[in-house]
Amino acid sequence: MKNKVVLGLMVGTLTLGIGTGALAATGLEPIKAYLNSKISLKLNGTTVTAKDANGKTVLPITYNGTTYLPVRAVGTLLGTEITYDSATSSVNIGSSNGSAPPSETGKLTLSSLGTAALGTSDWHTKDPAETAYKGKDYKDVYLHTDTAKQGKSFQVMTQKKYAKLHLDFAVLGGSQKLEIMDENNTTLKTVSLAPEDGLVGVDVDVADTDAIFVEIVDEDPGASLFVPLTTSYLTKK
Repeated sequence: MKNKVVLGLMVGTLTLGIGTGALAATGLEPIKAYLNSKISLKLNGTTVTAKDANGKTVLPITYNGTTYLPVRAVGTLLGTEITYDSATSSVNIGSSNGSAPPSETGKLTLSSLGTAALGTSDWHTKDPAETAYKGKDYKDVYLHTDTAKQGKSFQVMTQKKYAKLHLDFAVLGGSQKLEIMDENNTTLKTVSLAPEDGLVGVDVDVADTDAIFVEIVDEDPGASLFVPLTTSYLTKK
């Protein structure tokens, strides 16, 4: 029988700052479990390594036939915020502002879909030095600058499986004009952006499209385009 795999809240893998005092608190029970180095993690078909907040590799834990994954490390891979509230002894998965998680709203972030929607990882970055905007780290972004390797366009494969595409845009250093087109080069929307606009959300009807292309058609010298893929999403039909 195959082992079950769950996002376990095991003390040894959470790395949420639970100290030795908390380990002695009521409700905790000693168990005998095993770090399992034989299990590999794959995200959308690509092998990935789970790491804690300090960049140290963390392993799954096997206990009583169930494999528990390190929830914070997996959350980071998926671009999902994981926090620990010591006041209520609760682990918060995703936004703490009361909004429903993507699985309940039918929304799938472009970051979580990975190559299924983006096709390649060549045009987006997870480098912490490049993924922050106005003090917030978006973890996974498309970034076009004068020096960045990302080009002036990117695509999202929709395959007529989704109803709506939501994209968040921000520009720095100058204004830009974008065209959002389908696979037939039909312009669906034209978007003009300026740095003072902040983060701008744009919705596109994609029910009848196989692919969407976003292209920078005009820009000021030194302008940069920032598209967070952890807040941009596709909505299921």
